[in-house]
Amino acid sequence: MKAKYLLAVGCSLAFPAAAATQNSVADFYKGKDIKIIVSSGAGGGYDAYARLVAKHLGKHIPGNPSIIVQNMPGAGGVVAANFIYNVAPKDGTVIGEVQRAVPFLQILGEKGPQFETDKFNWLGSLASEVTLCVSWHTSPVKTFEDLKKTELVVGGSGPNDTEQVPALLNNLLGTKFKIVSGYPSSTAVTLAVERGEVQGICSSYSSLSTRNAHWFKDKQINLLVQAALHKDAHLQNVPLALDLATNPDDKAVLELNDARLGVGRPFLAPPGVPADRVKALREAFIATAKDADFLADAKKQKHEIDLVTGEEMQSLFQRIAKTPKKVIDRLADAQQYKGPKVMAKVEAAPKNEGQVTSVKDGGHAIEIKRQDGKSFSAKISGSRTKVTIGGKPGDRGGLKVGMNCAIEAPASGEEANAVSCK
Repeated sequence: MKAKYLLAVGCSLAFPAAAATQNSVADFYKGKDIKIIVSSGAGGGYDAYARLVAKHLGKHIPGNPSIIVQNMPGAGGVVAANFIYNVAPKDGTVIGEVQRAVPFLQILGEKGPQFETDKFNWLGSLASEVTLCVSWHTSPVKTFEDLKKTELVVGGSGPNDTEQVPALLNNLLGTKFKIVSGYPSSTAVTLAVERGEVQGICSSYSSLSTRNAHWFKDKQINLLVQAALHKDAHLQNVPLALDLATNPDDKAVLELNDARLGVGRPFLAPPGVPADRVKALREAFIATAKDADFLADAKKQKHEIDLVTGEEMQSLFQRIAKTPKKVIDRLADAQQYKGPKVMAKVEAAPKNEGQVTSVKDGGHAIEIKRQDGKSFSAKISGSRTKVTIGGKPGDRGGLKVGMNCAIEAPASGEEANAVSCK
């Protein structure tokens, strides 16, 4: 009886305290705006996620504040992160979304960051990424075990997943990737795979499964290995590189490399925000990620939602921040390809000029009518397609019907390398 009485008293004390906290947060946010600072330009993938969140987040925050988006591009996201950490109000009225590489720049000792990654209040990420390495169906390399015995020629487009991941797997797990560099984009590499110039590619699974969906549907590729902190839900039968590392030092290097993939669209608040507001914001992100209207909008915009909670992110960055320098130095070395340097002979993509007749999904795709009367369409990537408007750097969100544009793309319907409009 005494235990029941104490429990009842405990509950009666706890519930009013929780209600008081919620009322305090609601009172603070009522009638206010929350600003989301996006560390990239308008029209890109990060901007699209931020605006999607802005549409739905407010109704899940006590007090139902309005959410507005402000773009603050610069230095690959460092300008915005520095602003949020050092200048923005520390009261929960300013939050941010930064590129997934930004949190790791300070940890890896790069110049520019004026913040400590693990001191931010991490709110959540609505996407995680997986790098998938595949071989064309005609290749003798069909499995990861084959990859340790037989050379696989893959295309690369610079110091990104297409080159760093195969190099990392060669140096840590003993695979036999041969990298042919010099392709202007991962799209160009996938076309090279289909032409037989190279035998495979390591690239973002979300990009491959969207842009090259026919590869998966028609079983034109072998799925060899995935690099990430956890297996993707759609790739449960594909080996995870982290699981294949038997040496603890190798596993630590892989975890450091793959951690950036686990937080594909990271949202954060400055240090110093009151704990009850941080808790409310984190809970709002979780609720938003489960919101039926939010998920319907995400589906329309072809954005996959894979929630990583703020608590999970905070724990990850606190752990990664303690990474010994020797592991950081080893990662930098392991990402370097040690084989012979081979450059692809890449012909410049043809230019197609004409007036824009259609702009879809905020600039994700455009169509022009050429002078010969034929139509030409192209997909526009927020990160890979170089957009110029009126002679100045722009973004796909600025593309409008009626503009005269020159599109550089391998073929109609493919992703453009560059778009120049006036």
